[in-house]
Amino acid sequence: MECPSLERARTALKEACIAARSGHIHTVTFQPAPNEENEDRIVVQEWDDIAGPPWLFLAVLDGHNGKAAAEYTAQHLPDQIRAGLRSKVSRAGPQALDAEYVRKHLVHRIKKFDETLGAAVKELCPDPSALTDAEAQALVSGPNAAVFQRAYSGTTITAALIDGDKKNLWIAGLGDSSAVLSTVPREGHRSSERLITLHNGRTPTEYARVKLKHPSSEENVMKDDRVLGGLSPTRAIGDFDFKFSADYAKQIFHRLPSSAYPATEFGAIHYNHTPPYVTARSDARHIDLATLRDQKPTLLLYTDGVDNIIAGHFLFRKENPCKENTATVMGALLGDAVDHELMQRVFDHQVEPGWTGENGNKAVELLGNILGGTNTSRLSQALDPEYLTRPEDDPESLYVDDTSIIVCPLV
Repeated sequence: MECPSLERARTALKEACIAARSGHIHTVTFQPAPNEENEDRIVVQEWDDIAGPPWLFLAVLDGHNGKAAAEYTAQHLPDQIRAGLRSKVSRAGPQALDAEYVRKHLVHRIKKFDETLGAAVKELCPDPSALTDAEAQALVSGPNAAVFQRAYSGTTITAALIDGDKKNLWIAGLGDSSAVLSTVPREGHRSSERLITLHNGRTPTEYARVKLKHPSSEENVMKDDRVLGGLSPTRAIGDFDFKFSADYAKQIFHRLPSSAYPATEFGAIHYNHTPPYVTARSDARHIDLATLRDQKPTLLLYTDGVDNIIAGHFLFRKENPCKENTATVMGALLGDAVDHELMQRVFDHQVEPGWTGENGNKAVELLGNILGGTNTSRLSQALDPEYLTRPEDDPESLYVDDTSIIVCPLV
């Protein structure tokens, strides 16, 4: 392959992205492989009917085993959260939206939303073991096929809610997408804080939480750091083959189209003894933005495609994956001046702050810097179907997970 110029490689990257700007908010979602469908979704909404100036709702959703759960959640969950807040104000006035109420509201609405997905399945199929194969196939192929598909697929969600005066920030997280707050304290170097714990098997507290909810005799509850050996996130919307009995997995869900790894299907059938194994109980917190106004606060939301790119184990650091905290790396890349020694150590390539220009998309800039930076060859290969479609066991094969980023300045 002839190596193009850096400018042409960056142009190709921009063309491969779905990028947008909404006022000061920059977003990008990215999946370069020609035979892969991007299952991520991004939400950016202004709510002008809550209290005072318009509120802002942002979210990244990392769909898996198909796009159905992520797409349905992105389309409907924000409206339900919004309606609940609006109803509270109409009953009790704007003062009712104190920090703790809003935090609990986010947790409650996310969980209730997930419960409706499961309830719809059980209403159509109370007892899958009573169905013949023909009856089960007719059910999942009929007019309610979408009900089963969005319960079978799954999605993470990491959401941010910002009040109209930008005095309060609420974060809710379910799964292993990230929320990061980047600030510039008095010493002048931009620093970052991960706001929500990642819910996957590599987080020790999550690993232990899931294990302890099931009998010790179940050896495969967390196999290879995955739920029942197949699912990476330990909390999610959907994924009801991990929440309902194995009869649903055997007789209903696994008749549906799937993009999951074979180990996911095997685990949901053969290791599923005491469900649920996955929960839709999110973590949520409140941040007082008034104390951060002079620190140039910027909020980042991103799916775990960012973590995979920075680690490099599917790209250019297969033999020596980077173990640096991705929140630290992403926050540092927002600075006007970056620590190039750190970036070289993380990526083994150099980066260029501001390469998209003064009016460029900051989310695209971040993506380009973590994917290849100023290394034209890397950037080009990460977009090249020749590398992206090679067999997994080919040492030159490359894999880029669905990747989505939101950049939102908070002042």
